[in-house]
Amino acid sequence: MKLIQHKEMPRMEGTNCVTVRVRVPGGGQEEPVLSQLITQYGVTINIQAALFDPQNQAEAWLDLELYGTPAALEDCLAVMRSRQWELVSLSAITEVTGVVAPVPVKTVPDGKVQRSHIHVRIPKAACDVPILSGLVSGHGLVVNLRGGLLSPNHEGDGWFDLEVQGTLAQIESGLDYLRQRGLQVWQQEQRADWSV
Repeated sequence: MKLIQHKEMPRMEGTNCVTVRVRVPGGGQEEPVLSQLITQYGVTINIQAALFDPQNQAEAWLDLELYGTPAALEDCLAVMRSRQWELVSLSAITEVTGVVAPVPVKTVPDGKVQRSHIHVRIPKAACDVPILSGLVSGHGLVVNLRGGLLSPNHEGDGWFDLEVQGTLAQIESGLDYLRQRGLQVWQQEQRADWSV
């Protein structure tokens, strides 16, 4: 796939935000749900806190900030509920200003789709960076969160265990994006395939 990116980052008109704490039974590692929400509804998702052990897949806890139109946010919440995610706490949808709209990457088939397993260390100074949204919207990757630990108060560094799927060029571009934000990245290639 070839990436076609637009250089301008327009401001979102009527951008809204909702924060939600979710409990994901079974760990939710089977499908890249957050990636699907970003792609399907054009939202930005920032993981503010995570307690998600990749070895113990009993459940995961995530504190999420979602940015988008009110309709897109409501649709995202409905998808979470339909997947049996427990919305433990939920803020009201409020309007925010100064949020930059994600510019989705259009992909043109050109190359073999690959999958890579990466570990990302997130310094506390970078905890407010919407990493998954950047990889999905900015680099055309499908991202599945397989594990993570990020303190709600950002008291220390955190980490994410991610599976990314895309062409080699998209994966390399995504890794560069993470490194440019001061994140340490370890990559492990994997051969197994999963569909979106």
